[in-house]
Amino acid sequence: MRDSFKYRFRSLVLTKKLILFGAAFAFIGVFLPWYQDIDKFNTGDMFLGVTGPLYLAGLIVLLAAAASLGIIMMKLLDKRIPKLPLEENHLYVFNSSISLLMLVVALSVYFHNKFGINIINKTMGVGMIFSFIGSGLMMVGSIMSLKKDDVDFEESGHIEPLIEIENEDRAQSPISPKPIAENVVDEFEGVRDAVQESIEDFAAPTAPTQDTKDINTHEER
Repeated sequence: MRDSFKYRFRSLVLTKKLILFGAAFAFIGVFLPWYQDIDKFNTGDMFLGVTGPLYLAGLIVLLAAAASLGIIMMKLLDKRIPKLPLEENHLYVFNSSISLLMLVVALSVYFHNKFGINIINKTMGVGMIFSFIGSGLMMVGSIMSLKKDDVDFEESGHIEPLIEIENEDRAQSPISPKPIAENVVDEFEGVRDAVQESIEDFAAPTAPTQDTKDINTHEER
């Protein structure tokens, strides 16, 4: 069915699918480990994207991914999209750019020599990897969407007629068997005859009426 979620998802263009999966990856990655702060005494903790000293960067990635994911999901569910501050494709570009920027900032802070001096091994967690992959897919899909006009669902090429004319009405409608030229000639001859008759009636002498006879008789007397 055209209104089913499965049909709408299959009809979604490739660029929007990239943005959808990318936003989902970035969203999930925020709730997975991003980095760890464990020293040589094996003390410390492992932080998620929304926890730890760099929680603000993870929160921004979460919001950007949720916004892109929410817009596409609303279209798949045939829900009304609220008014956006930017055009849809431009918003995807902005969200993916801000996500990548926050991830780069988080990595630059974490791998800095002054951050966690006692940390033995600094490694990027699986959550940050997920977020990087997701944000990258969002960026690729949004840039591809800007280069061409995308149609989300296969509804193009279907035009409803402005006026519906039933076959029965067409069959019952009178159609003149004469060609158009003959109809025009007949109408012209009819108009010409009517004008000629009017001129003849106007030019013909009129018979004197009874009132006119009385007036003439009175004048003679």
